[in-house]
Amino acid sequence: MKDLPLRRGQLVTTFGPGSLVVSPEGETAIIGALDKWYYDKHGNRLNSLHEYEVQEPRLKSLLKVNKLFLPPDFRSGSQYRGEGNAIQQTNTDVYIPLLRFPTWHYCPKCKTLYQLPLSSRTSWYHCRECNKLTKMIQVPFVIVCEHGHISDFPWREWVHKNENTLCEGTLKLVSTGGTTLDSLKVECSCGKDRSLKGIMIKNKGDKQNNKSALSVMLNEEDEKEYTCPGTKPWYGSLEEKDECSAYPVAVLKNSINVYFPVKVSAIHIPGDRSAEIEYLINLFEKRGITSSLLETHETMNGKIEFIKKLCPPEISDYTDSDIERAIIYIQQGDISQEQENNQSEWIEHQLREKEFETLSEEVDHSENLKVLKEWQCNEIDETDIRTFFSKVNRVTKLKETIVLTGFNRLQTNIEHLNIFEIREGRKLLFKDPDAPENNWLPAYKVYGEGIFFTLNTERLKIWEEQPSVREYYKKYLERYRNSNHFIDSSIYNPRFVLLHTLSHILINELSLTCGYNTASIRERLYLHETQSGVLIYTSSGDSDGTFGGLVRMGLTKNFFSVVYRALEKAKWCSSDPVCTEIGMSLGQGLNRLNGAACHSCAYLPETSCELQNLSLDRSLLIDQEIGFFNTI
Repeated sequence: MKDLPLRRGQLVTTFGPGSLVVSPEGETAIIGALDKWYYDKHGNRLNSLHEYEVQEPRLKSLLKVNKLFLPPDFRSGSQYRGEGNAIQQTNTDVYIPLLRFPTWHYCPKCKTLYQLPLSSRTSWYHCRECNKLTKMIQVPFVIVCEHGHISDFPWREWVHKNENTLCEGTLKLVSTGGTTLDSLKVECSCGKDRSLKGIMIKNKGDKQNNKSALSVMLNEEDEKEYTCPGTKPWYGSLEEKDECSAYPVAVLKNSINVYFPVKVSAIHIPGDRSAEIEYLINLFEKRGITSSLLETHETMNGKIEFIKKLCPPEISDYTDSDIERAIIYIQQGDISQEQENNQSEWIEHQLREKEFETLSEEVDHSENLKVLKEWQCNEIDETDIRTFFSKVNRVTKLKETIVLTGFNRLQTNIEHLNIFEIREGRKLLFKDPDAPENNWLPAYKVYGEGIFFTLNTERLKIWEEQPSVREYYKKYLERYRNSNHFIDSSIYNPRFVLLHTLSHILINELSLTCGYNTASIRERLYLHETQSGVLIYTSSGDSDGTFGGLVRMGLTKNFFSVVYRALEKAKWCSSDPVCTEIGMSLGQGLNRLNGAACHSCAYLPETSCELQNLSLDRSLLIDQEIGFFNTI
C-alpha cells in the first residue's frame, strides 16, 4: 500500500491492528499486527524503544504486561542527510505495516475480478480481458465473524454454490442497474451466475443459533453450512488460518461493525506518595527516563548516578532514598499499596475504585492531577437543587492513559474486562503473543480538565426504595435480561441509569455554555457498589491540556445553574410525546435498552459516551412520579 497518514491517537482508539483504513485515493488497507510495528523501511527492528514508553505502572500491573508504548511517529531520514553531527535524529523511517485488503478487485471497464497480493503497493494491474494496464477497484464486501476473523468474500464459492468448487473460470462482478444488492451478480466463464441478494442478512430464520444468510445459502446444492475460513490477514498471510466454527456475515468494508476496539483507560493518581517522590516521577517523565532506559544499568547505585547525569542540578536537593523510591515506582509500581491479584475481577472496577477515592478529596501536590474542593452538602433542603448532590470538585488538571487491549467484530461486547479476556485480546493483536519481546500493549496519553460530582447517597437510597421506582425499573431490567446483554451488578440499582442520563444532559448543556463541542467532552462513570459519581472532562494529546473553560463551569455559581437548565430542557424532547411514551412503556433504542431517550434529547457522540448510548432514561430524572429531581 501507499503511505497513509494516521494520527498516533487513532492507532489506539480507532485504527488498531486488524482494522480497515481508507486512503485519500479510496484504497482500503488493513493495519498489521503489533509484532511488526517498530521496524524501519529496511526491515530492521528498532534497538531502543524507551522514548515511546508510557509510564503508568498501575495499568501495567493490572494488565499483566511489562511495557506500554506509544505508537511510533514518522520521521523522514532524508531530512537529516548531510547534516553531519549537527543533528542526531533517532528512529527514522519507521512505518506502521499496511496490507492491501480486501484483495479482490475488479476492472472498471469489463468488470473482471482479480485477486491482488496483500503486499501490493498499487492497484494498477494488467487486465487480461482489456489487454491493458488498468487501475483496479476494490470490491465493497468482506466477511467477518464474532471471533475476530476477517476474510475476502468467497466470490468463486458463492457463484458455484459450493465451497469446495474446483472451477478456475474467470469471474465478473456485474451490475444490472439499481442501488440494491439485487442488482449485483457474479458471473463465471463456465456459464454460472448468482445474485448477491441476501448476503448481508445476519440471521437466517435461526436466531437461537445465529446462523447468517451467507452460511445457509452458500452451499445451496448440498445444504452444508458454510463456516468462517478463520483468516487473519493482518498477520501478513492469507494461508495461515484458524479453525473456526462461527457463521460469518458479509458486511460493507467501511461498515462500523467491522472493527470495535477494546480499550482500558486510567486517570493518573498520585496515591500515597509524598510530594518529593511525585515531583521526581514527573521530572523523570519530562526527561524521558523510562523503565526501559533504567534497565541498561544493573545496580540501583548505577541507576541513581545515571539519573543524576540526565536531570538538572536541582536533583541534588533530593536524597538518594527519594530517587530510589521514584525508580522503584517507575519499574514496579507503588509497592506501598496492596496490589489487586484477583484475575477474575473486572479491570475497570479495580482502576476506578482508587480513582473515585482520589477525586473525592483535594489533590495539589501532583503535576498530573490537581483537584480543588468546590462545594459540599452540609444541610438537606428539599427545594434546593444543590442538596441533591453530595460534593462538587473541580479537576483543573488530569492525565489519562488509554490502552488498546484487543478488538471485536459485529458486536461491541461492552462487558467489563478481566485478565482472561485481556489475554484473548492480545492473541488478536500479536501473531506471537507469547514471545518475550511482545509483552506490551499500545497506549496513548491525553491531558485535560474536568468536573467531578457525586449525588447524595441518602437521598438516592430513599428514592430507590420507592415502590413506583422499583416497579418501573423492574420492567427495565426484564428488557435487559431478554436482550441477552451483559449485566453488571451495578445495573440492578436505578442510580446506574439515573447518573448516566444526568451525565448526558449535563454534557449537552455544558457544550452550549463553555464553548467546547459535544464530541470533545467525555464522561467517566463511577457506579460500582458504593460509588455514585461522575467525572465530566475534556482532554487532548497536548501536554498543555485545555483552556480552563470546563473547570470554570465547575464553580458553585455556575455549576448548579447549568444543572437546573439541563433538567428543565430534559422535561421536553422535540420527539415528544413519542419519545417519553414509548420509552416508558416499551423501551427504545438498541434492544430496547433505553427509556425516554433518543437523538433529540439524550444521545451523545460515540466519543463521549462510555456505554454506546445505552442505559438512558430521562423519566428517572424528571418524571412527576418516579423522577429523582421531581421536587425541583
